[in-house]
Amino acid sequence: MNLHEEVRVNRVRHVSRPLVTAAIVAMAVVTPRIAQTQVVVPCDFDIADELGRLTYGNTMHLEGRRGTASNGGSFYIINANAPEGDVDHDGYATACDYHDLFIASRSNLVNTANAALAIPGENIVVTNLPHNLLSGQRAEVQAFVQVPQGTAAGTYIGQLEIRDNVVFATLSPTRDVLNVDVINIEVHVVEDLDFAILNADTASPLDSLVIRGRSGQRASGALRIANTGNANLSDMRITATDLRSESAVGLFIPAANVTISPSSLAAVQLGDTTRLVVTVQIPRGILGGRYRGSLRVQSAGTAPQDIPLIVIVTSTRGILFGNNPVREINGDIANIAFNGDPGTQWKLAIYDMAGLVTYKTSGTVFPGSTPPGGTTPVGADFAVNAIWSLRNGRGEPVASGMYLVVVESIVEGKRQLAQDKLMVIR
Repeated sequence: MNLHEEVRVNRVRHVSRPLVTAAIVAMAVVTPRIAQTQVVVPCDFDIADELGRLTYGNTMHLEGRRGTASNGGSFYIINANAPEGDVDHDGYATACDYHDLFIASRSNLVNTANAALAIPGENIVVTNLPHNLLSGQRAEVQAFVQVPQGTAAGTYIGQLEIRDNVVFATLSPTRDVLNVDVINIEVHVVEDLDFAILNADTASPLDSLVIRGRSGQRASGALRIANTGNANLSDMRITATDLRSESAVGLFIPAANVTISPSSLAAVQLGDTTRLVVTVQIPRGILGGRYRGSLRVQSAGTAPQDIPLIVIVTSTRGILFGNNPVREINGDIANIAFNGDPGTQWKLAIYDMAGLVTYKTSGTVFPGSTPPGGTTPVGADFAVNAIWSLRNGRGEPVASGMYLVVVESIVEGKRQLAQDKLMVIR
């Protein structure tokens, strides 16, 4: 059976056509090519080089981001019936029509730097391949690539093969394959740098890092940084702010008491995570309660992310003064801080050295507020910040000297009586 007879038989036995096409292509590869000349052939169509939007040479060059469609390009398919239309110089037909053109295959788009990475071939979307292409006609065909969400940055290249369901592949006198053509589809996936701050032991996002400890102790917590982008992250840095008391004005744990290990990362590889340990040296004698600051994570090419860093100091101290001595000449007033359970009563009295009451006040530790529709109070205080304007109960300025401050409050469910001395200088 000669070649023409074999092609004719395969018009009827459609299932064997891919084998015949492969054999013809193989023959074209292994058979020495003669010099290209334009010849008349029974049928042929060509995909034109250098013709179409974003098509250069025999490749369409596209660009896209992960999780979205690339920009669109186009190429031209030509059914030449004259020499000037034979763009591939492999033959033209004076009268041949195609009535069933189709995409024969879409190869995977393989990463040019790492062959283990690929975009599935079915993600190449061709929108308007003509079903019919009559003699002398040409058609512009649009295409784009749907880039999967998890695609790494880089350049990917694949191939489209087009042929007809009725006019089968054959060889020209110059040993070129006719009635089938291919175009390369290249898509450059741009870098999309991103990261997430996660819980230390799960994949869930971390909304805040909470550390508990007693005054004078070192307390630690952990978190993880995950590279959720499509390229390696570089020059990542993690810093902390001061942690200020949520209850008492002027009380804080300085940022210098917070250490992060590691505090910087040269790189976090694509798809990788890194564990970080945050350690806080809680100052001795600090009031119990919640101290809030923030952790900032930033990397080259990304927006910084902040999460709250909260230290809950479970130990207590009697009284802390914001300034001692208090110098009225500088316009100072006395800031007196002490612990108290949310919602409980407290009392404060100031005595002179003769034991006479100079000033008294009392109040309730803020119990928190319930958001609309909620059932659990939030924002409760664990400490009180009382202010004394250096005047007695009658509103008269007090004299310079030493004063005894006595506080009665409920701490961890128990009555606490604390006292300390305060110097006033006029």
